[in-house]
Amino acid sequence: MSHDRDLEPISESMEETFRKLGLPDPALMAQVSSEWESLAGKHWSGRSKPVSVRSDTLIVEAATPSMVAFLKYGETELLESLKNRFGSGVFRRVQVVPPGRV
Repeated sequence: MSHDRDLEPISESMEETFRKLGLPDPALMAQVSSEWESLAGKHWSGRSKPVSVRSDTLIVEAATPSMVAFLKYGETELLESLKNRFGSGVFRRVQVVPPGRV
């Protein structure tokens, strides 16, 4: 007796569980982190790092407290880059936080 049709990849099950619990998808965060330099562009690169995903918001830590306001001006450009890479609706907001506040 085969149960193949009842099986689904564990990654799909985990993604659904994380979504139901309101937790970030670890695979998505890993992708954002590993591709940050190319996703972020000159405005964000070297001045910030992605630290978390909450619902449709990417939480980004600024390198210095004074950098928070500067980075907020580049939010639209960063969201466009994220949309091009991950599709519409995955990220709708970017929240910039000072270092050590996550």
